Amino acid sequence: MTKETGGPAFPVSPGSAFHGLSLRQYAAIKLKVPDSGTDWLDEMITNSLRDDFAAKAMQTYLNSSDRGEFEESVWAQCAYEMAYAMLEARK
Repeated sequence: MTKETGGPAFPVSPGSAFHGLSLRQYAAIKLKVPDSGTDWLDEMITNSLRDDFAAKAMQTYLNSSDRGEFEESVWAQCAYEMAYAMLEARK
């Protein structure tokens, strides 16, 4: 198959148990867009996005001069709440 017909992005030798990624799966991973057509892969991409968003939110909180005296666990919870909100806003 060719890339135009949706063949594997990374073909493997015949007889291999692994059949390679489709271009759609590869693009979904690379672009961090959970639209690979494979539920478990889309869940992994979403979880990766959530963690990336939480890390960026945490950086913003920690760089703020007006962050108060909260414990780290409170900041982490706030960062994940922001990440979930960001994921929801993407829909």
